[in-house]
Amino acid sequence: MKPVVLAELAGSAGYGGGERYLELLFDRLDHSRFVPLLICPEPGPFVGQMKAKGIPTNVVRLTPLFNLVALIRLAYVLKRNDVTILQTHGARANVYGRLAAWLAGVPCVVSTVHNSIRDYEVNSIQRYVYRVILRVVLQLTDRIICVSDALRQDVIADCPGAAPKTTTVRNGIDSALFSCRGDRNKIRREWWVGSGPVLLTVARLTEQKGHRFLIEALPALVAEWPSLVCLFVGEGECRESLRALAREKGVEQSCRFSGSRNDVVDWYAAADVVVLPSLSEGFPFVVLEALAMSRPVVATNVNGVPELIRDGIHGLLVPPRNPQALQAAIRTLLHDPWLAARLGKAGQAEVAARFSAEGMVQDTIRVIEEAMPTLRRSADLAQREVQKEAA
Repeated sequence: MKPVVLAELAGSAGYGGGERYLELLFDRLDHSRFVPLLICPEPGPFVGQMKAKGIPTNVVRLTPLFNLVALIRLAYVLKRNDVTILQTHGARANVYGRLAAWLAGVPCVVSTVHNSIRDYEVNSIQRYVYRVILRVVLQLTDRIICVSDALRQDVIADCPGAAPKTTTVRNGIDSALFSCRGDRNKIRREWWVGSGPVLLTVARLTEQKGHRFLIEALPALVAEWPSLVCLFVGEGECRESLRALAREKGVEQSCRFSGSRNDVVDWYAAADVVVLPSLSEGFPFVVLEALAMSRPVVATNVNGVPELIRDGIHGLLVPPRNPQALQAAIRTLLHDPWLAARLGKAGQAEVAARFSAEGMVQDTIRVIEEAMPTLRRSADLAQREVQKEAA
């Protein structure tokens, strides 16, 4: 069977959840069946990262709202590369990708939803335009993948006609990469942490991630544990405003802003509690990774998070925008190391049992095959030929 070109239109060129998903997919793609192609909507670190891995990568600049020139350029890239399957990621990519695939004659289009459009950091006019256009171009996609059931419900509520095409494929990780314990002292030494409790949050520094509510929770915790340190891993437009808030709250000395980091295993190892105070999430890789390393987690009860964490069993859930609830949950875990260890171990077992990268990729390919039955028939035929030769 001749391999077909599978193009992935990324939502950004940064390194968030959608990009982690793509990296895991590319690492596990069956190259005897699929030729990978990455298209990014702007230059960024993810472009260089994938090129270094040998993934053919194109940059086609897509403006946030409709742009005819960008659409034509994208269609040209799809046509030039003889793309058979296009998988798109995020509202912007889903709109441009569906239209460009139609223009280029791409036989199969799968749209992927990593976050609810209701939670996008755009103004109400942009959100309305995205919603209307997505409804209009619905017929141009064969399947819609949502990374959580909560997102699937939002997609169907926003566009009831999408229901028959929509399915859930939750994110997964390679637990083996996070099963090692890491060097607990490495980060503590490098970032002058000392022997006190360490909180860790790994997320882009944007309003959506809710860092300000964690900072607002810190004064009471620092009063009880003066040597407590909170590590912020990630980069974004809110960095300076968060540092200013930490100064205003009198906890600047307890906060460390590291920027983006690749050695996340050592950062998780350094943490006593991993905190994700987001206002919205699809199905967060950060929680999957922290639990895979048996770290106790405090997270907000939003979108797909409760599909991963059962409160009091795999971690602690709190309402969003509530620094008092964050403070109380963190205090509970710091006061009760036995509970923290029990939650971490239970979360580790849950991730290993249910949320593997291999399962995520297999389920994604299954959805693509359902959208393009000829691909499934070709795979079955090839497998029968292999079995005949083996016999």
